[in-house]
Amino acid sequence: MKLQQQESAAEQQQGGEEQLPEDLLCHFEQILHDHPLIDEVGFLHPTQFCSLDCTQDDNSASQPPEFHHTRYFWCRNHKLAISVEFLPKLYHAARDAYCNARDAPLSPTHLMRHTKALLILCPDLLTAWNSRKMVLSAEYDLTKLKDELQLCALILSYSPKNESTWSHRRWVIKQVAEQHQDMLELIANESILVKEIAEKSKMNYRAWRHRCWLIPYMTRKQVLDELKESTRWSELHVADNCCFHYRRSLLLALLDNRLGNGEDSLSWESEICLLWKEELRWDETLIRRYQGRESLWNHRRFLSHWWIQHLLTVEENCCQHSTTVCSTTSQMDMFVTQEIQLLSEFLHDPVDEFEESRVQAGLSALYILWITKAISSWGLVLTGKLLRVLLDAASPSCERKAGSEAAFLFHGEAEGRVGRSLQTGEEVLDEFAGPG
Repeated sequence: MKLQQQESAAEQQQGGEEQLPEDLLCHFEQILHDHPLIDEVGFLHPTQFCSLDCTQDDNSASQPPEFHHTRYFWCRNHKLAISVEFLPKLYHAARDAYCNARDAPLSPTHLMRHTKALLILCPDLLTAWNSRKMVLSAEYDLTKLKDELQLCALILSYSPKNESTWSHRRWVIKQVAEQHQDMLELIANESILVKEIAEKSKMNYRAWRHRCWLIPYMTRKQVLDELKESTRWSELHVADNCCFHYRRSLLLALLDNRLGNGEDSLSWESEICLLWKEELRWDETLIRRYQGRESLWNHRRFLSHWWIQHLLTVEENCCQHSTTVCSTTSQMDMFVTQEIQLLSEFLHDPVDEFEESRVQAGLSALYILWITKAISSWGLVLTGKLLRVLLDAASPSCERKAGSEAAFLFHGEAEGRVGRSLQTGEEVLDEFAGPG
């Protein structure tokens, strides 16, 4: 008789353990419903989780007394902690509840409730995201869409590189943009969110790509403000190419905005030129301050490419409307000369123990090699003065400082251009030398 009672108690205990995941799921969903302003989720080890029980305040009073599983959940000050001890069983319970809600003709509220819990546990389930899209697409509701943005921000707080969440967030923003013309506040909040995530997650190109995606929704003032505000961040993260790519996207947006202007096109053109010159000076300052950063040289390539094209366009327009010789060619020579002299300066920097000067010399040599090839592709020929400066820079010190591969390409390019210039009848002269 006693043995039968023990077996019956064991069966009841086993049945209780089988019901525990479903009970915890209901408790988890109830927490999410009672605390809609939760902005951060953490998954803690049981040894860390036990230390939170003594600090739990009156927030637990609003929770159902039969579901006081403080061993698994903790919520306080809009922060939610989940114990990893029961996480696998909780996930399976949430997945089963979602599958049942998707197959059964339940109300959209139940489906949204189950998918929210499931996506917090596993945000990579595209099927769950698509189910939420179907419910939100049935009827436009700005409040629900804002709640959806808050859910995405909650998931990104602990999974900042989750592509599914970023993609769903862009879908929600598109739904809002189709109904509302004023997107200033929303875009500003998105920029703040990306900046905060970028501070916590380095080299997060998904977050920066999302920020680039927002640029078409910005006004001209917002683009200029973003360009100004991202300057300081770029100076503190010179090795992160994502921010410099964002600045390039902002500059391209300003160029597109320039093409769309009518009456103030001339003033906007001059403002763009001043902005571009300032960006070139700022990039040169960073290159001198932080040696061997490839992201800075890539950014300079982009800036130089547009600037040379701009000088060529001005030269063409000047020659078409004037019979006098235009000075844009000399401006082009001055710009290229400055860039080549920048290379020569880096080649003569003293060698340091970290070999940063060597990396800097190699990057600068490849940059000048790119400029010479770019000029050749546009059908231009370097003048004798520039060829002389290029040859002086391609001295034996280039091989010692810039590395064998960069030196070979650079020195061969310089000599090849001199040979081609002499074959075409162009005389290479040292224009800096005096008479005789």
